[in-house]
Amino acid sequence: MRRALGVVLWAALVAMPRPAHGQNSGGISVDAEVIAVGMTVTKLSDLNFGQVTKGIATSVLPTDAGAGEWQALGNKNANVQITFTLPTQLTNIQALPGSTMPITFSATSARWRRDVNNASGGAAFNPAVGTTGRFGPTSNPSLYIWVGGTVTPAGNAKPGVYVGNVIVSLVYL
Repeated sequence: MRRALGVVLWAALVAMPRPAHGQNSGGISVDAEVIAVGMTVTKLSDLNFGQVTKGIATSVLPTDAGAGEWQALGNKNANVQITFTLPTQLTNIQALPGSTMPITFSATSARWRRDVNNASGGAAFNPAVGTTGRFGPTSNPSLYIWVGGTVTPAGNAKPGVYVGNVIVSLVYL
């Protein structure tokens, strides 16, 4: 009985219609543009107020020689979010602990510009809020960023060097 059932099943499989043996094909072209995935940010200069007088506020504009400056290299024509981590106090590294000086940043204390290292033509923005910038279209796409600020030493500020850190961050959009 099993043998008869096997023969019937085999006969049924042989009798089933089979697809025609032929080959069809189609092609597509492939293209891809290779881009740099990351970016580099390089400090070009520190924010430098020079010598300041007790009790007198001193400002550095983002267009001044003492402005802090970075150059970023990234993807051609890519948009980036520019944000800052800003100090509110500078610390005297030559006096007793607790000697500080306030530092502030205005709504126009920062600038950015694509491909041209000249803050005068850059777009002003508030470093406390951040902005969107764009890399240049050249073969080495760059973006320059400048920051200034104001320090206000107290009338009884201790003499010495006051320091702090400004951190700029860029994220592709």
